[in-house]
Amino acid sequence: MKTYFNLKRSVLQHLFFIALFSVALFMLPSIKKELLNKIVETNKIEDIYTYLKPDDYNAKTLIIFDIDNTLLKTKSHLGSDQWFYATVHYHENKGMSHQDAINATLPRLLQIMFHSWMLPVEPATVKIVNNLQKRGTTVIALTARSLDLTYRTIEQLDHVGIHFIGKGPAKCPIKYGSAQPALYINGIIFCGNYDKGEVLAYWLTQINYHPRKVIFIDDKMKNIKSVEEALHKRGYPFVGIRYGYLDDFIKTINQEVIEKELNEFIKQYPESRPISSMPTLNK
Repeated sequence: MKTYFNLKRSVLQHLFFIALFSVALFMLPSIKKELLNKIVETNKIEDIYTYLKPDDYNAKTLIIFDIDNTLLKTKSHLGSDQWFYATVHYHENKGMSHQDAINATLPRLLQIMFHSWMLPVEPATVKIVNNLQKRGTTVIALTARSLDLTYRTIEQLDHVGIHFIGKGPAKCPIKYGSAQPALYINGIIFCGNYDKGEVLAYWLTQINYHPRKVIFIDDKMKNIKSVEEALHKRGYPFVGIRYGYLDDFIKTINQEVIEKELNEFIKQYPESRPISSMPTLNK
């Protein structure tokens, strides 16, 4: 009788381990995908290599860079991302609606941008972008800049040695939305006021491109989460890198700094006026 119970226990144990192994095999793909879906923070752009394996260096790996405060920075606060939002906030405090505050700030931003060159955020920035392109990964930019700055943005990137033209999997302009649409052109997605994640997902669908891994680096966590959510819904393995190299510098902006730098700019370019013209796209 004792032998019978020992045998029965042994059989049950074997059945238990077989069932456990089967469940593990069934869950392995989802576990693997979960391990790839992550958000991390860093202050060094070279940390992007941490999330690339030797077999990731191919066109099926999509690496996406934000531009402002990720690839490029202004020489001072003037014309920067933080300058733009601080100025919008200033107008809102004076009683303007959010959209009216943006409309009041944008012409001055365009004026500043067309008189200014930008710098790489880190000394290694340009080298790393170029290296990732040379090693075969698909590298594009995803920016909240609007169409007003399309060609100036390409000039500014070219000025420091970063070239997305012809590097992406689609060379033709792709529009998203109406009125002031988002646009993919020359390896850069210009989102404007649209959600970065949804615009990116739309672009992937339009060009029928299905990356095996997506790495997105941006200085704003809200953009990282937006892209993560959009790609998670569509089953793309994702690594989001919240990049904080300029965090301490960004915190130094205030209204006194804004007024001082703007007055110096106006003295330097007294003949210049805020640019109000908007580029148009053929429908």
